[in-house]
Amino acid sequence: MQLVYATGQREREFRIAGGREEVPSGARVYATCTTEATVETVGEVTFQTMTDDEYYELKAQVREARSRAAAARQECEPAEDANPLRQLIGKLFSR
Repeated sequence: MQLVYATGQREREFRIAGGREEVPSGARVYATCTTEATVETVGEVTFQTMTDDEYYELKAQVREARSRAAAARQECEPAEDANPLRQLIGKLFSR
């Protein structure tokens, strides 16, 4: 599980944590990414007070957290087929 959190009220600084214990006290979690799903929690008031740069940074961190969660899932799963061509075709059609 990957968590996207921010510290600071006026100027948010977004970071990614590998688990709840890595999130500092007082930080707000904006997204939770697991191998199955991603849940973003940005309230309307928070969204309205965010700058464009903060919003784009949040989205970039969420994409990175999703990638990390997917990579962690792939590390846990054994290779189904050692044939590289079959793996490539499988990746192309699984999207």
